[in-house]
Amino acid sequence: MHEPCIRLLQPRVYYDVGLLWSSNPSLLNARSGFGILSEWGARLLPCNLKDLSLERLMNMKIVLDDQVTERSVRADLAWELFFKSKTEMPKGHGEPLLPFANWFWDEMGQRAGRLMKFSKGKATVTIPPLAPEALDFVVRLASFWADEVYLRRRGSLSGNMWRRPVVNVLDDDTLEGAERLLTSRRETGSTDRFLMPLLGPGRAFFRVRVVEKDESAARFHSHSHVDEYYLILSGKGTLRYNGSETEVKAGDLIGKPAGPEVATQLIADRGERLRILDMEVWHDQAQVSKDIIVNPDFKELLLSGSGWAALVPEESLITPEDFFRHYDQGYKRTRDGGWVPSKNRGHKRTREK
Repeated sequence: MHEPCIRLLQPRVYYDVGLLWSSNPSLLNARSGFGILSEWGARLLPCNLKDLSLERLMNMKIVLDDQVTERSVRADLAWELFFKSKTEMPKGHGEPLLPFANWFWDEMGQRAGRLMKFSKGKATVTIPPLAPEALDFVVRLASFWADEVYLRRRGSLSGNMWRRPVVNVLDDDTLEGAERLLTSRRETGSTDRFLMPLLGPGRAFFRVRVVEKDESAARFHSHSHVDEYYLILSGKGTLRYNGSETEVKAGDLIGKPAGPEVATQLIADRGERLRILDMEVWHDQAQVSKDIIVNPDFKELLLSGSGWAALVPEESLITPEDFFRHYDQGYKRTRDGGWVPSKNRGHKRTREK
């Protein structure tokens, strides 16, 4: 067996001389160096690099152009469609930026990527006359896909504007560009710094939350389809975790995986402000996946996500035993949890009192 020449992580794939071999069973049939690995979105390359420009693989360029060019990505149209503005980006919460970021991600995925053999080594994105903060946001997104990002205005090309994919979760005083706009102050005086989609639009959604004394980071709540983790960056406070309470301090990392319906709340009740890195990992798309949020203190359930927007009193929940026992009998459920007989279409039998 020949020594592998390039190793890719997750899935573990090795490019051998003219052959692809892998311990991943799903890839056993993709042994030809010219097979297609859909998970990476690119044609697999043999280790013989005669037809592959290594410079192209490593030096993708993206040009943000204020003029429409042939086959350019029309971010100018998308910007106005998503944000109803030709120049500005939404302020405060990072959620409104996600649809545009996801669209941009998909478009770049057709033109760039480390394993995209069909890439031309350069992509042009037509942009509107963006404000500085909005331009910074687009440059950050483009920088994930290219080592060089340029701005062309009126035919004049800038220097490389590539931005590193780094934010500082401890420094609020030197925020630049889009970071500055993605900061919001709540009625309680606490502040949120939204880090997504500045760090990418995937399934994660991170924010830095500074909680003022005697306030809480959020309601006592649980998620059905979000894994959530909290890293205490500074300060001390109290963690409510279901029926227990415990002190937390700087350096503590708190786990709240979906499944057990764990309810948590962080309270700055020990004489100090709490600084928290709140990390959500959504099971599908961030802020879009269907999720049931339970607020035990408020006795209510929130149905959130694409196609959902409803509030349900917790007291209205009843055992599902009745559903299964009378599945084939016609009836209608009433608001108080009871039922009345009904001749339901497709059911000959009617449930009797």
